[in-house]
Amino acid sequence: MKLISTILLFSILLFSCNEVGEKGMIKDIKKLEENKSFSHSDTLINSYLNFVKLYPDNPNAIKFLFKAAESNVKAKRNAKGAKLYEQLATIYMDKDELASESLIRAGLNYESLNDIVNAKRVYNEFLKRYPKHERAADIKKNIEIMGLSIDEMMKRIFSADSSRAN
Repeated sequence: MKLISTILLFSILLFSCNEVGEKGMIKDIKKLEENKSFSHSDTLINSYLNFVKLYPDNPNAIKFLFKAAESNVKAKRNAKGAKLYEQLATIYMDKDELASESLIRAGLNYESLNDIVNAKRVYNEFLKRYPKHERAADIKKNIEIMGLSIDEMMKRIFSADSSRAN
């Protein structure tokens, strides 16, 4: 009986601490966000990522993962940002509109790193998942010209313009 009471007490404490911990983390993150000196700091980014790791089903987790990716990009860590955007799109694929935006941003970040292979891979994944998305046509065009030199791009633009004129 004493063992059952101990287990029950431990479970209640664990559950109540978990709830306080979740709310406490959100409160701490909001404080960090309000402080301009922490706006893209590793402290804030790690707080976002720890929250996502501990509470992946919390509605704030999607926003925090997106903000972690965004903050990495703003801190000039585009590769890490791209990977976090992809992670969001994978984990929360059907749960939020940020998933589609995350794939686009991952592709843009890979492009900025001249990582054409991963940019095309992510863009093609976007088109596969969201073929009717309002930005699908733009993504298709982007894939077509990705990796081309400026001269090749200009030729394509001018040949498309001249064929429309005829």
